[in-house]
Amino acid sequence: MNKLNKFFFQGFFWTLLMFVGSVPVLAEDRYVIDQNINMRQGPQVGSQVLRTLKFGDKLTFLESNSSGWDRVRNGDGNEGWVAHRGLSAKIPPEIERDHMRSELAEMKSKLGSQEKLQNELKRVQEVSRNALRIEQENQELMAKVLRLEKDLKQASDDNRILEKQSDTLFFLSGAGVLLLGFIIGLLSRRRRKPSSYGSLE
Repeated sequence: MNKLNKFFFQGFFWTLLMFVGSVPVLAEDRYVIDQNINMRQGPQVGSQVLRTLKFGDKLTFLESNSSGWDRVRNGDGNEGWVAHRGLSAKIPPEIERDHMRSELAEMKSKLGSQEKLQNELKRVQEVSRNALRIEQENQELMAKVLRLEKDLKQASDDNRILEKQSDTLFFLSGAGVLLLGFIIGLLSRRRRKPSSYGSLE
């Protein structure tokens, strides 16, 4: 029984040791805080160097071991081991300041773009107002043109009526003159004709 317990505890100890030796954790961000550190294929100095990381590079932390190495993944999706002392869970102040400057510049750019959009909107609104005003003026001009055309047609109709009346008056005047001449002629003949009774005396 004692041997069985001893065997059980030894197995548990080695399992726990292996578990502690390489502890996977939830993916977290890590930042390079040394100027240049190597990402290696394995968790030892003699392992092949995969690439050199620069100060401020952002990495995804995958796991660590008891030897002071962290397995990480860079932005390109490549994984490797980096010495724990060269990484930090907090973003370096210099990088944070640069990020804040970049965000500030981006915000200023967006504000500038927003101001441009607002100015463009004002211009479009002004053009729209001018277009509405021009449209209203065009409608007023069209109404005036229609009124003038109507007045012109009425004047033309009145002129034709006057012409007809003038022609009728001229005709009547001519007929009256002829009739008057005819009457005067008849009267003149009667005066000139000698009396038949006067000739007998």
